[in-house]
Amino acid sequence: MSEAAVTVDGVTLSYDGEPVVDDVTFSLPAATLVGVVGPNGAGKSTLIKAMVGTKKPDRGQVLLFGRPADNERGALTYVPQRGAVDWDFPITAGEVVRQGRFQSTGLLGRFGADDRKAVQKAMESVEITDLRHRQIGALSGGQQQRVFLARALAQGGELFILDEPFAGVDAATESAIVDVLRALRDSGKTVVVVHHDLMTVTDYFDRLVLLNRNLIACGPTNEVFNEDSLRDTYGGRVAIVTKSGDDARAEK
Repeated sequence: MSEAAVTVDGVTLSYDGEPVVDDVTFSLPAATLVGVVGPNGAGKSTLIKAMVGTKKPDRGQVLLFGRPADNERGALTYVPQRGAVDWDFPITAGEVVRQGRFQSTGLLGRFGADDRKAVQKAMESVEITDLRHRQIGALSGGQQQRVFLARALAQGGELFILDEPFAGVDAATESAIVDVLRALRDSGKTVVVVHHDLMTVTDYFDRLVLLNRNLIACGPTNEVFNEDSLRDTYGGRVAIVTKSGDDARAEK
């Protein structure tokens, strides 16, 4: 697919008249695994809300596969931050994953064999079949994240957007999530991930969006993840050791 999966064109987003994302423009090709990186307060999650159609830009537009984001929700699957979820809600892990099929069945629609197969496959992909009957609030942070990733897999779509999926999870869960995201990318899906750990970006992502209210850089990771871009994104001196052994940490 030659058309960009995501186009952000001159987007400004604000709260109470104060811009948190200012005149940002970039595009993301399909079938890539993209990290959105920047300091706290950089506007990353707000930009994601514009991509998923829950926050309207003050200026500019977001296009998904060449069409307005509001009109393309059927192609989009979104995994929010864990903090945005009511973990006390009386629902089991299996019921959460079943929600991923509601877009095709409707809330009161018939849940058929294909839907059951999609749910089972999704739960197997993230190794949570044994948690099917557990209430979500009784699960660990890593297990909860696996449940919501399974719901996303059950839903399907061409574009997957995840907001801080690695926050508060154990190493095994992080590795499992990365494997699933790579498999999605390899199958032709586009995956966009808000991420905060600079030590792993070179291992995880094909492309990066570096953001600090303004766009700092967007492009292949091996081109934009460098001392100059990190200094512009985070300020201060840059000096970090990544998992690959490259030196690139942002220090104030």
